[in-house]
Amino acid sequence: MNDLSYRVVDQFPEPAYTTLVREAFADYEPSKLLTEVSVEEAALRSATPSAAEDGMLRIGAFRGDALVGWTFAHTEGASHFHMVNSGVAPAERRHGVYSTLARMVIENARSRGCVAILSRHAANNNAVIIAKLKLGFFVSGFEYSEVYGPLVRLTLLLGERRRTLHRIRSSPIRRADPTGA
Repeated sequence: MNDLSYRVVDQFPEPAYTTLVREAFADYEPSKLLTEVSVEEAALRSATPSAAEDGMLRIGAFRGDALVGWTFAHTEGASHFHMVNSGVAPAERRHGVYSTLARMVIENARSRGCVAILSRHAANNNAVIIAKLKLGFFVSGFEYSEVYGPLVRLTLLLGERRRTLHRIRSSPIRRADPTGA
């Protein structure tokens, strides 16, 4: 089961990537309108390259030559990295593939000098949210997307001093008296 390899790639292989996306997200209700919006917006992005394209990262998980998982991320602003989407074939889940992909993104973001990694997840995507919490991400907010519905925002602070600052800022101002007085 350990014959997996992970590679940074310029593009994910087609049609394997499109097939894997459908398989990985098969649990979600299909939406013709969502497909139309996604295709339209992708065409706009490809027609108007952005500065973020210089910072794109694609990592594939392969069993032999077969793509079994992926993650896509890019720089956001001067110092943040945004994990945009990821997926793992159902047969490969619960074997650490997603966590390995996420760790590779973390190392890549560190090597770029980023201070934080950001991501958004469907609120019911417990497996991915839990995997990221185990890697040190924390819940940094919630939002509602007209496209994806309720989302949970996660953040991983890469520097120890930032993590300390976060811990101090997110703690109560005054500790509760354990005696109740």
